[in-house]
Amino acid sequence: MAFRAVSVPTEPVSDPVPRKLGLWASERMQASAWRLAPGQDISARMHPQADGMFLIVQGEGEFQAFDRQEPEAAGAYVPSAHYPLDAPPKRLLPEPSRAAVKPGMVCVAPAGLFYGLVNTGEEQLVAVAVTASDTSGTAWTVR
Repeated sequence: MAFRAVSVPTEPVSDPVPRKLGLWASERMQASAWRLAPGQDISARMHPQADGMFLIVQGEGEFQAFDRQEPEAAGAYVPSAHYPLDAPPKRLLPEPSRAAVKPGMVCVAPAGLFYGLVNTGEEQLVAVAVTASDTSGTAWTVR
């Protein structure tokens, strides 16, 4: 596979849900660019076999790590061909550890930890998400 150099899109979007663009996928790594409008979030997720990270490119937000108490099993699910039809009803998540983030910051979560990102600013937040490719068994939460 040839190398790739790509620009991370930063143009504002007005979608009702966060916008995700795949940048790279291989047997060893995958990377995506996310654009979140104010108040939007990347739902907490957990990769049992892969570390994950966000690189903040633009905007301000909050990295959330559920390192004190995991979300209830009934509030998490593994996406399937029926997604989002089989997603559980929305539930309150436990209180996470929080870190304010801004451009140039990197947030890292080890395998097995639920983590997410929220745009708490007044402008669009752009982040690049990177995980090792073994995302089998990834679980997502609903808010």
